Amino acid sequence: MRWTPTSAFTKDPADVIDYTLDFTPLLQTDTISTATVTGKNVTIDSSSVAGNIVTIFASGGTNCTQATVKVTVVTTNSTPRTLERSFKINIKDL
Repeated sequence: MRWTPTSAFTKDPADVIDYTLDFTPLLQTDTISTATVTGKNVTIDSSSVAGNIVTIFASGGTNCTQATVKVTVVTTNSTPRTLERSFKINIKDL
């Protein structure tokens, strides 16, 4: 699933789903050096960086709750920039 600033996601507690955040419009010619991903009320199984795209695999969660995933990236620029974006996932038995 691809993230946009107005994205709203829903997942079943049993699902393992990938979410993709493309930082290219924000970074222009800069690139991501590192990405740190944290989750509240959801398990972050893995994350990876390819260019300016961060892919996150999330699982778990409790029915009728809302999870938050936060992504913090640091760029390779000589004066590194730090950007943070987050999104919500509604956990619901589907």
